[in-house]
Amino acid sequence: MSQFEVIRDMGETLKELLKESFKANGFTTVTVSTDKPKKDNIKNLPTVNCYMYHLGFAQNWRERTDSLVSTHDKQGNVVEFFRDAPAYLNANYIVSVWGNSPGEENLLLGLVVKTFLENTILTGPSLKGDSFYPDDKLNMHPNLQADHNDVMSFWRSMSEELRPSLFYFIRFRVESDRRSSEVTRVIGKDFALRR
Repeated sequence: MSQFEVIRDMGETLKELLKESFKANGFTTVTVSTDKPKKDNIKNLPTVNCYMYHLGFAQNWRERTDSLVSTHDKQGNVVEFFRDAPAYLNANYIVSVWGNSPGEENLLLGLVVKTFLENTILTGPSLKGDSFYPDDKLNMHPNLQADHNDVMSFWRSMSEELRPSLFYFIRFRVESDRRSSEVTRVIGKDFALRR
């Protein structure tokens, strides 16, 4: 497993989630893209674009020290070692719809809201790619701080016309592969007294 691939795999996870939702609701011609949302990149209409525009460390970032990890080897023995603490990050996404009419765009944007509302925590088979641990959970949150000014700034930076957009973020972690040698715990002591 290459856990650093998690950022790419999150995009694929969201892409597949949206594709499945559109198909299940009868929208079989919708293209889902994670490319930069520019008119030149839109090949087919309608297209729903889920673009990661910012990646940042979680606000509760603190100086961290390595932590003790307990696991089992193939024989079932407890194995313990120290590993660097994980880095917790937020991946910020903007979701936009490119349709044949404003009505179609509004309909599809509503389905995006419903899909993300019903899938706020993605686990197990919903996670696409090899970078996820079996117990990983991706928490999908609407970005409540984003407002009309953010929408205008984003589209202006893309040199595109203003489009209806939704802002979401996902909290996730990146684990280090670096670990110490195995730790052996002291489970007993013998004392001897000499006279």
